[in-house]
Amino acid sequence: MLLAVSGGADSMTLLSGAARLAGRVGLTFEAATVDHHLRPEARAEVESVARFSKSLGVLHHVLDAPITGTSGIEAAARTARYAALESLRVERKLDQVATAHTASDQAETLLMRLARGTSLAGAASIHETRADRVIRPLLFATRAEVEAYVAAREFGVCRDAMNADPSYLRVRIREQVLPVFEKAAGPGVERALARFAAFAAEDEAWLSAEAGRALSLVRWPEDDTLEAEALGALGLPIARRVLALWLTGRAVPLDGALLEDALRAARDRATATLPGDRVLACTNGRVTVLPAPARLPTEARGLHATSS
Repeated sequence: MLLAVSGGADSMTLLSGAARLAGRVGLTFEAATVDHHLRPEARAEVESVARFSKSLGVLHHVLDAPITGTSGIEAAARTARYAALESLRVERKLDQVATAHTASDQAETLLMRLARGTSLAGAASIHETRADRVIRPLLFATRAEVEAYVAAREFGVCRDAMNADPSYLRVRIREQVLPVFEKAAGPGVERALARFAAFAAEDEAWLSAEAGRALSLVRWPEDDTLEAEALGALGLPIARRVLALWLTGRAVPLDGALLEDALRAARDRATATLPGDRVLACTNGRVTVLPAPARLPTEARGLHATSS
């Protein structure tokens, strides 16, 4: 197993706990820290993890994955991080990559997705296991429990200033929303939200599998279109997922509102505007994606209006 260890309290707890359990359960693992070169203190954090790993007798790897640009940094870093970890996992012939997401992360992610109106898998939040060999063994623990574990064993952890930056929605939910929610609903709300997300993940896995099977039945492979009548006959939760799978396969970036517009158009035999100067349209009973109609230049539109 490959442990992703950033140096924060959660990942250092994962590393410490794995080292304590390894001999009892026959666990073989290594640790890796990904440096995105985004903060001056990042290298010192990498070295801190390396020292702690050495003290535990754990082989530690440093993975450089620089991120450039100023927009979408979180998403870019996440993509680069998982790619680097997967590459190392394959190279080292390890079975899985373990990350240190907690029940608190689960609760925060759930509220973020609900606030954004994320469609489909939004309520599923963070999955305990993923098809790409990523597992999250600390989802049973809250952040408070992780901090208590660190305090009891008195090992050093790194504190990322980004985790206290209110410009990030996750931080605002953590510091402003969850405390109010817990005051209103009572103690244990983080764990309750995490449990709900776990049940939602089970539901989503089943619905996604059903949608995959349904897509194979309503899709015309020769021209990659959908049979409009067959799509309309599907139950709404499956039809929505079928359309999402199909549009994603055609490189259409989706959000909840766009997916609902596309589904409405498919069912009403109408059209819906898609990103990239494309439209979803129904032609001869088939749902397809076409280039958007050419628009007249502004001057030509004015001339046309005058002559008419």
